[in-house]
Amino acid sequence: MKNNPRRLVLSQLRMTAEVWRGVEKDLWPADRWLARYFYQNRKKVGSRDRKFLSETIYAAFRNKSFLEAWIEKAKPRPILNDIEKAELFCLFAASKEGLISKEDFRELFKQNERVYAALQQHILPEGEGTKSKEEMMALLYSFPLWLVRRWIEAFGVKETEGLLGFFQERPLLVLRANTLKISRKKLVDMFRRMGVEANSTTRSYYGLILQERRNVFDTPAFRDGWFEVQDEGSQMVCQKMEPQPGENIWDVCAGGGGKSLLLAAIMENKGRIVATDLRAYKLEELKKRAKRAGVFNIFPAELERMAGLRLAQKGFDRILVDAPCSGTGTLGRNPDAKWKLNPSWFETLPKEQLSILEKALPYLAKTGKLYYATCSVEAAENEEVVNAFLAAHPELQVVPCGEEGGKFFKLWPPESGTDGFFLAIFKKNNQGPTTESQV
Repeated sequence: MKNNPRRLVLSQLRMTAEVWRGVEKDLWPADRWLARYFYQNRKKVGSRDRKFLSETIYAAFRNKSFLEAWIEKAKPRPILNDIEKAELFCLFAASKEGLISKEDFRELFKQNERVYAALQQHILPEGEGTKSKEEMMALLYSFPLWLVRRWIEAFGVKETEGLLGFFQERPLLVLRANTLKISRKKLVDMFRRMGVEANSTTRSYYGLILQERRNVFDTPAFRDGWFEVQDEGSQMVCQKMEPQPGENIWDVCAGGGGKSLLLAAIMENKGRIVATDLRAYKLEELKKRAKRAGVFNIFPAELERMAGLRLAQKGFDRILVDAPCSGTGTLGRNPDAKWKLNPSWFETLPKEQLSILEKALPYLAKTGKLYYATCSVEAAENEEVVNAFLAAHPELQVVPCGEEGGKFFKLWPPESGTDGFFLAIFKKNNQGPTTESQV
């Protein structure tokens, strides 16, 4: 890069700007958008360019409002067109991420080091202090103003600022050891031998955190199914379920199967896990992941055929509804999603979540448990859905699963260092007396 910085950096910036103009306005999640782009352009986009491009795009989403404020303040002349604007925006994003040196920035932008230093230190331009507290928080942490105001009303200023600050930071990579093939300790030792600092997660029994970014997918260990990428909060939902070998479980909204795979490992491949999802392509992805992981007790099935399954007619020991939700607990890991959120979702999603619970309940065995989980921090999708479901079904009761006997298990990202998660557990009242206080 130092041999000919301008040509190389300009080439990368132009490629990134082209991608930014597409991914910014697309409803597809950024990770899927980029995966498709890299696959379609695999012959012309090398690993170094992929790293620069993806890290710049995520930095752009993570710091969008902040970067736009600096561009408006520091641009040397009016920007003529969308292409030029995208290139300048990506230059600022890459500089903020430390992907472009101070010297290269000065040569490309024709400015002194003051702007580069402000980007690196995350300092707003002068004159922005005249805005309201909500506007300043939205600008500094790069969040939609309507969402900042919503959270301040729900959580207060201090809690909201802590949440925004956590989501604004680049998250560390969290993996989950596949205990069907390797122990967590051996996996940690393997990464350390590779020169990668890895530490065990404090809550999950299966997780490890890498202290630096690495392309872990291009390793024999990943290809052999020794680990999966899975946030500790997601792992904790499965851990709280306490599945037992030999049980029958239904993962209603299985998606790509991250939780199904962990449940299978905890069950030591014994018993059955029926995995369903409205998105058929997700189940195809699950089949590939299960094969790689050496899991053979997961059975993908079509939702509309559940009534005909003999296992469903018998009733499941545990049913997991990891419901479609706003994903507000994962905005640090998915910074593009915050710009695609819609306030109307908090009215429509709870109806969908309740509908899925209603459809799952008839297949719960008399002594079974129904688990309702979201990766949302919104009460409208969490406590309010639980209360509405209980009101409609007096035959159900909540099994406490939170810390210190709390009713619900909740992960608040600034405190837990994980994605935000919510879990409620239901059982039928006709199970008789129980001394159980926590799952």
